Amino acid sequence: MNQASTRPSGVDYLEFYRDELTDYHIYKALASVERNAKRRSALEEIASTELRHAEYWASKAKGAGQAVKNPHTPIFKVIFYLLLRVIFGLAVVVRLREREEDEAIARYVNARDSMRDPSLDDIIRDEVIHEDYFIEEATQMSTRFNNIRDFIYGMSDGLVEVMAALAGLVPVVTNPLLIAVAGLIVGVAGTVSMTIGAYMSVKAQSELMDYKVNKVKTTLRLLPIEAVRDKVRDILRSSGVPEDKALAIASELSENRDAALDMVIAKELGYTGSTEDAIKSAVSTGISYIVGAALVIAPFPTVGLVAGRFVALATSIVLMVVATTASGVFTAVSSNARIGSTVARNVGLSLLALTVTYLVGSLAHLLGASVA
Repeated sequence: MNQASTRPSGVDYLEFYRDELTDYHIYKALASVERNAKRRSALEEIASTELRHAEYWASKAKGAGQAVKNPHTPIFKVIFYLLLRVIFGLAVVVRLREREEDEAIARYVNARDSMRDPSLDDIIRDEVIHEDYFIEEATQMSTRFNNIRDFIYGMSDGLVEVMAALAGLVPVVTNPLLIAVAGLIVGVAGTVSMTIGAYMSVKAQSELMDYKVNKVKTTLRLLPIEAVRDKVRDILRSSGVPEDKALAIASELSENRDAALDMVIAKELGYTGSTEDAIKSAVSTGISYIVGAALVIAPFPTVGLVAGRFVALATSIVLMVVATTASGVFTAVSSNARIGSTVARNVGLSLLALTVTYLVGSLAHLLGASVA
C-alpha cells in the first residue's frame, strides 16, 4: 500500500494547511494594527497557534505523500479584514472571526472522527479557546457593535430613500442645483420623520418596560418572603446551580428583598436596570439618516454643475453602491449570513428602487411634454 492511500477519505490535509496558514496571516496582520497591548498580545498568540496548526497539517500531508508548497500570502483576504478593522472597528472583525472559528471547530471534529488521531484533540481545544476569546471580546464590545449597527441601518435608509428621489427628479429637472435642493428637502423631511419615529418608539418601549417592572415589583412585594425565596431558588436551578446550593443562596439572598426582586425581574422580563435613552436614539438615528442622504446629494452641486446632472447621477449611484456594499458586509457579519449574497441583495434592491423612480420621473416628463 502506498503512502497516499493512508489519507482518510474526506480529509484534505492541504486544504487544512492552507486554511490555517491563511488564519495565521490574518491574525498577524490584525495584531500589527492593534493599539491595545492586551489585544495585540492575544492576536499574536493566536497567530502563532495557527502557524503551529499549519505545520501539523503540512507534516500530515507529507506523510501521505502529498507535495506541500508554501502558498502565497492571501493578500486580498488580509486586506479585507484590515479594511473591516479600519472602517467598522474591531467589534465587527471579532464577530466575523467568532463565526469562522465555530466553523473550524466543526470541520476539525469531523476530521477527528475520520482520522481517529488523538493529537487532533489539542488543535480542537485551541480552536475552542480561540472561539471563547472572540465570544468574550464580542460580549465586551456589544454596545459599540450595536451603535455601529444602528448607524449603518439609519444611513442606509437615508441613502436609498433620497437616492430614489434624486433618480426620479433627474429626468424632470435640468438644473443640478435644483435637484440638490429638492434632494436636501427630502433628506431633511426624512431626517425629521425618522428622528421623531425613533424617539416615540424608544420612549414607548421604555414606558412599557417601566410599567411592567413596577407591576411585577408591586406583585412580588405582596408575596411572603418564602415565596420570593422559592422563585429565586427556581431561577438558580434553571441556570444549572445544584439544588442544595440554590436553596442556600436563595435563602441568603431573600433576606435582601430588593436584590431578590431584581433577580426575579431580570429573569421574567429580561430587564437589567436600564432602558435605551430615547433622546440619544433619536439623535443617532437622525444623524445617520442625514449622513446617508448627504452622501448621494453631494455630487449634484459639485460634479453636476461641471459635468451635468446625468454624470452627477452616475456618481451618486457609484457612491450608493459602495456604501450599500459596506452596509451589506456589516449586515452579513452581524447576522451570520453569507457576505456575497447579502451584498448582492442589498445592492440589487437599492438599484431597483432608483430604477423604478427614474422610470416614473421619465414617464412624468414625457406626459408633461405631451400636454404642453
